[in-house]
Amino acid sequence: MAFGVATVLTNKGKALFADRARVSPGTYTNAPRYIGIGVGATGAARTAVAADTALSTEVETRSAGTESTVTTTQTGDTYQSQGTISITGTRAVDESGLFDASTTGNMITSATLNVINLLSGDSLQLTWKVQIT
Repeated sequence: MAFGVATVLTNKGKALFADRARVSPGTYTNAPRYIGIGVGATGAARTAVAADTALSTEVETRSAGTESTVTTTQTGDTYQSQGTISITGTRAVDESGLFDASTTGNMITSATLNVINLLSGDSLQLTWKVQIT
């Protein structure tokens, strides 16, 4: 399923990709591979600034995604992180974020989703793709 209502590359995300293009990244030395989910999304009006640090209400432990580059339009033009999150309670997940740390850290991308209802024992696999255009 494609990410839903609104997806934004945060201001920190823009800075991270620019910094990591250097021979020796100065600020953002961790890969943006950690996938988090949340509830209580602020909707499509979420801005790049508001999304720099956190989901509205993060639930579950972030998944350390498997990184790769894939082709969307040009060979290797898309960064991808894919991970699976184990669900420990009843959840109505409506947002996801890609982070550069397993806890706290910087949110690189933020998405408001159509609600995904989950139960304890379920798992949710998410694939984040960030295309450089």
